Amino acid sequence: MPQGSPRSLVAGTSAAFRGLRFALAHPEVRRIYRQLLVVLFFASLALGALMITALWYFTGVTAESGAWALAGLWILRIAGSLVALLAAPLLALIVVNALFPFLGERAFIGAVRALDPARADALAAAEGMSVGAGIWASIRRLLHFLGLTILAFGLTLIPVLGAVLGPLFQLWSTSRALTWELLDPYFDKRALDYPGQRRYLAEHGAAIAGFGLPLTFVLGLPLIGALFFGLAQAAAALLVVEVLEPAGEGSNNMPLGSG
Repeated sequence: MPQGSPRSLVAGTSAAFRGLRFALAHPEVRRIYRQLLVVLFFASLALGALMITALWYFTGVTAESGAWALAGLWILRIAGSLVALLAAPLLALIVVNALFPFLGERAFIGAVRALDPARADALAAAEGMSVGAGIWASIRRLLHFLGLTILAFGLTLIPVLGAVLGPLFQLWSTSRALTWELLDPYFDKRALDYPGQRRYLAEHGAAIAGFGLPLTFVLGLPLIGALFFGLAQAAAALLVVEVLEPAGEGSNNMPLGSG
């Protein structure tokens, strides 16, 4: 099907739900998931609390604030806090993937092994990107997402419409970037550099956005959402194997590397 079609969007969303169920049902995936859980849980809480605290500190109410200014500040605080809640889980995932790439890799390849053992063996045997190249790609993804998050905060400053536009823009950018980050172990093993990753996202845009959309809501739930991090990482394996590069279409046989 065309990668930009509504059917691709629905296929990506369906893969997210099916992937979570698959990860919960598979004992080996659950075991690996627990290793990833603790680190991501606390990283997400810390980043979310830091962002919201900073927002409320810099939008403090003064005695001279009029009624309209006061209303505007509270709208900004509420919309900005929503943006922060949507952004914090992904920021945590980017940081953890950069510092501890083996955690996400274990969850991803473990899930691929349950779905397609031959493909898992090929990925496990691949040398992948160098440590330096992997960290640099993570930094560039982080800067890209931070830029979009700053833009989302900026949109919340637009009178009236900003309270809607800011969170909606953040939802779109987070959905796309979340799937991008969950695919990081795959891109790393494929030795796909940052420009190559961006081309891959463009080619599979609808499915990638559709996959990230429900997961953004799930992972953004305070406290509870962080518990699903490892499951989402495993679910990304199902997205690759069944939607992005299903067996028989030749995609999984593409040569490693960005060229």
